[in-house]
Amino acid sequence: MRLISSALCTTVAVALLAGCSGMSQTTPSAPSSVGGTQSNYSHGRRVPHWSYPASTAGLTGAAVHYREVLRKLGKKHGNDGGIYASEFFGTTAYGYQHVNTGNNPPECTVGPVDYINGMAVDGKGNFIDPDGGTRSVIVFSGPGMCGAEAGSVADPFGQPSDASSADAVNGTIAVGNIFGPSGSATAGSISLCSLASGCTTNLQNPNMYEVAGVAMDNSGNCWASATNSEGTATLTYFAGCAGSGEAATGYENSAYGGLDIDKNGNLVAISYSTSQVYVYSGCNPACTVVGGPFSLEGEAVFGHLNKQSMTFCTADFSSAAVDVYYYSPSSLTYWYSFNNGLSSSLEPEGCAYNPRSSQ
Repeated sequence: MRLISSALCTTVAVALLAGCSGMSQTTPSAPSSVGGTQSNYSHGRRVPHWSYPASTAGLTGAAVHYREVLRKLGKKHGNDGGIYASEFFGTTAYGYQHVNTGNNPPECTVGPVDYINGMAVDGKGNFIDPDGGTRSVIVFSGPGMCGAEAGSVADPFGQPSDASSADAVNGTIAVGNIFGPSGSATAGSISLCSLASGCTTNLQNPNMYEVAGVAMDNSGNCWASATNSEGTATLTYFAGCAGSGEAATGYENSAYGGLDIDKNGNLVAISYSTSQVYVYSGCNPACTVVGGPFSLEGEAVFGHLNKQSMTFCTADFSSAAVDVYYYSPSSLTYWYSFNNGLSSSLEPEGCAYNPRSSQ
């Protein structure tokens, strides 16, 4: 996750307040659509563990079962939908087939986009782009992949980093802002926006300084994954996506990261610095650990579940790939990766299934 800011102290995401906290960083200047300089953090790279086609060798019994169920679902429904992937420095997002064990190229594109961190698909199949470069939220029509732009709204409360909505065209969109409108001089927040009315509400809490992931459930409650001003990972709960919020208790993540909600209502939270995933129930505000920490195959900040909550994708910035896992609340098993069409220099950052988790 990265910040575009004209503030004197510019931070790079996927690093906790580097520079501002005295940590070393590389910050070469580059053009920015909002003025100022563009931070460019070079992540460590490694050779990914590819699996084309995926083998059942070494998989747990549950994972083998999931694979067979997914195969039957694909045969019955023609593998409708797909997986979106985005790159921070890219100008388009890509739409891939739903199961891409053959590492096939993207089937369609969405754009233009400008500096995306996380991104999302809503409950109607619309694609949501929290567009960091233009400081706006752009919605592309579903339920099919790579639809036309349905509308956009400016976000006056900061740089969008992630989004969540049950119906982004007709309803409320919860937008996570890395920092406020003055960059790291002001704390991050959750914007509440709609295509009809714009971004009208800004949710803030003292535990939220640098905000990464946001989640909104089908009942209209919101969560923000963030770090506080001391760099400690926090989770903040906003009942009804309103008020001043409450700090979640029982939250064990070591770092911020993307959030999602599985079909059982559990909160799935990535801890980027340790490359782990935790599964929690409740968090309203008391969290109970249901599963994890589960180790990821590669480094990632953002990830999302498929409709049945049987697979989980992450954008692996360390390998410039999308990693796919078999998911249940009690297990996470690596399945395969694909990278066709993705570029390490453009920094893959987000992925999302269409249709999304049924929650």
